[in-house]
Amino acid sequence: MLSHVLSAFMPQQSSQHLKDLLPRTLLENLAFLPLSLTAGFCEEMIFRGYLQHQFTAWTRSMAVGLALQSLCFGAAHAYQGGTMVIVISIYGCFFGLLSNWRRSLRPGVMAHFAQEAIGGLILSRFAAR
Repeated sequence: MLSHVLSAFMPQQSSQHLKDLLPRTLLENLAFLPLSLTAGFCEEMIFRGYLQHQFTAWTRSMAVGLALQSLCFGAAHAYQGGTMVIVISIYGCFFGLLSNWRRSLRPGVMAHFAQEAIGGLILSRFAAR
C-alpha cells in the first residue's frame, strides 16, 4: 500500500527489469524459494545482525543505529527505484525493531523469507510479460 501511495507523489520508474527477474516456470519457482531464504538470511545477518549493532555501538544510540541500518538497507535496493528505496527502508526499520524486540534474528529471517517468497511468487503470477 505504501508504494502505491508514494507512487502518486513520485514518478514510477520502469520495472521491466524487475519483471524479468521473477520466476516463470515450475523449476524457476522451485529455485526461487531457496533463493528467497538465502536473501532473507543474508540480509538479516548483514543489516540487522552486523550493521545495526555496529551503528548502535558507534553512535551509542539504538534509534540512530536502527535508522542508519534502515537507510543502508533501502540504498542497497536502489535498483528497484526511488519509491521502493523508501518502502524498503521502512521494511528495514520494522525488521530492525523486530530483531531488537525479540533479541534474535530468527523471527526477522522467517518474516523476510516469507515476504520475499510469497511476494515474488504472487508477483510472478500477475506481472505482465
